[in-house]
Amino acid sequence: MCARRKLIFLACLAGLMAAAYTTQQTGLPNPASVYCEENGGRLDLRTSEDDSVAGVCVFPDGSECDEWAFYRGTCAPGDSLAGEEPLPIQDETLEWVTYHDAAAGIRFAYPADAVLSHNDDPLSGLSVIGPLQENENWPMFFINFSPDREEYRPPEGVDLTQWLIDHSLLGVDQETLPDVTIAGATAIHLHHAASPQSYASDSYFFTRGGQLYNVVILHTADRQDWELYSRFLDSIQFDD
Repeated sequence: MCARRKLIFLACLAGLMAAAYTTQQTGLPNPASVYCEENGGRLDLRTSEDDSVAGVCVFPDGSECDEWAFYRGTCAPGDSLAGEEPLPIQDETLEWVTYHDAAAGIRFAYPADAVLSHNDDPLSGLSVIGPLQENENWPMFFINFSPDREEYRPPEGVDLTQWLIDHSLLGVDQETLPDVTIAGATAIHLHHAASPQSYASDSYFFTRGGQLYNVVILHTADRQDWELYSRFLDSIQFDD
């Protein structure tokens, strides 16, 4: 079965939207440009001396950000007026950047060569899609949280495993692994083995402040790198 059908199968299995994967593969608008204009900015395309073109998001107060820096949350309106525009936090060896979603109060790091997208249908969340590796995108991370959906607002003190079962949030053929800690919270860890119809994946469910979060790592390209995956999971933090 083709990679696209495999991805759609597992995305549905995990409650994700396959559009998060196809965004990079089709000729859809630049998500950073769309994000700029949807958040009060005006896109200004500037050509440098070497004829390369960069998108700059210009805000009503006259400040500006590189469109990707604004999209990733590493630059905000007003920053440039303070005299120095914040830059993405980068690792000198692996080149990671840190994303901050002020509205959701969440931040995390991911490889700089990946593309981050916002998802809102059927679930609210974020997707991180890496570059092509042997004709498949790798790595692939998803963080789902839907504050407007009842099943993603479990009551305080609820048995989380039973809540997931009662609300059909657990996929079939998933192995329960030992709990892990994500952002200081205990997370249920589930593993889905690869099959002819789907990729292998690891899913994590945890709650914070009455909000259910689901983190999914999709093992595309027949590749797993738990040093990289652990770095991503360990980087997830919430605003106090």
